[in-house]
Formats: sequence, structure tokens, C-alpha cells
Amino acid sequence: MDIIVIADTQIDKDSPIDHLHALSKYIWKYKPEHIVHIGDHWDFPSLSSYASPSDSEGLRLLHDIESGLLAFKAIMSYTELRNRKDKKKKYEPNKHFLSGNHENRLNKFIANQPVLEGIIDLKGMVEDEGWTFHEMCKPLWINDVAFNHYMENPMSGRPMGGSMESKLNKLPHSFCHGHQQQYQYARRQNLQGKPHFGVCAGSFYMHDEAYRGANNTEIRGFTHFKGFINRYGYQDYDVEFVSLERLLQEYS
Repeated sequence: MDIIVIADTQIDKDSPIDHLHALSKYIWKYKPEHIVHIGDHWDFPSLSSYASPSDSEGLRLLHDIESGLLAFKAIMSYTELRNRKDKKKKYEPNKHFLSGNHENRLNKFIANQPVLEGIIDLKGMVEDEGWTFHEMCKPLWINDVAFNHYMENPMSGRPMGGSMESKLNKLPHSFCHGHQQQYQYARRQNLQGKPHFGVCAGSFYMHDEAYRGANNTEIRGFTHFKGFINRYGYQDYDVEFVSLERLLQEYS
């Protein structure tokens, strides 16, 4: 059972989406059973509480929503094209969208502007594309692996910090999260051979974020969980990180 995990695409009206079209061809080639977008697809810069008045000049919520939806459609665009050509045998994976803190900007905005309730329906947009929508920090479980936008500190509800090894010490199950911009992976197994691993899926966008300055050099891409049954009978995964550059070179 294969799972592709997409994290932190952070789309605004100026974001290139060539990588999402390349991803759509990768998805068709490998046909994973599950596709998980782990959140922060819509960047919503127009709703940022950190932006100065000059930074916010010219930003429009409509542009944020429309550009994000166009990019979201690109993820499955090649599959939809091929499915239309081959009507007898269609590839229809389970698709899950986990809302992130950037999508939560819209929730906060609507909560402060109740007149907009029911007019802007991000959940409905996601579901119209055939994805299951999950509220922020409500874990999705697939074969004993928890997928979440970020793993919460149980005492504060804030994102759990520290190294991946430290998170493995705190969480008794395997997990995968987004939110942080750097890909990380750590693994161990108990004496019965049951795997215990943690993944931070990193980020998957082509543009540089101005606020990150010189730190935009981190590796970017997505994560492919390649499933198998290990020699002790447990569901296990080879976790492969596919870099943005390699994806574009091979699938553009």
C-alpha cells in the first residue's frame, strides 16, 4: 500500500505550479492507494496577521482562493485526463486534505465576519474535487500511521518542537506531519519488529518566501511511502523523499 504525502504548497496568485503538473504525472505512473495533502495549500497572504499595511497593499482574498483552487486541481489533472481516455479501468485513489494553519486564517476571518458564513466554503471546494476534508489537527490514521498538519504538544496544543528523534520519544506511534519547512526522517523498531518512525514532509513549492531570507535553500519535494510487509508480518514503509528538482527534470 503506497501513500504519497504533499506538504505546504503555500499557493498565492504569483506561485508557479509547474511542479504540481509534474506531480500529477508521477501520481499516474505509481498510482498510490492514498494521496494525503497535509495542509497549508492555500497561503492566504491577504489574511496574514504578520503583514504590514504596505505588504498587504493590492492583496485580495478572491485572488488567494482562485489561485489556490487552480493549483489544487493541477494535482490530479493528469489522472483525470488519462481516466477520460480509458473509461473501462479508472484509477481512483483515496484523497485526503488535512487543513493547516494557513487555511485556518480563513476560518478566523469568517469567525470575525459572521455575515460571510456559508458564502466562502473551502471545505466544499476541496470535496467538489473528490477529496475528503479533515479539520486542522484532527489526525488521519492509515495503517497505524498518524498524519497531521503538525503533531500537537499535549500540554499546550502548540506544534511539538525538537528533533525527530525527540518526537519519537514522545509519540508511541508512527507519524507524518508538515508545517515545518525542512524534510526530516527518523526510524526505529521494537524487538518484535514493529516499525516506529517519524516524518516531517517538509515543503513543496517553487517560489522563495521573502520572510525566510537566506533560509530558502532547504531541500523541497514530497514524500512517497512505499508499502510492504516486513519479515515479522507488520505493515512497513520505505520512505522516499522526491526532490522538487528531480521531479521537474523527470516529469516536466
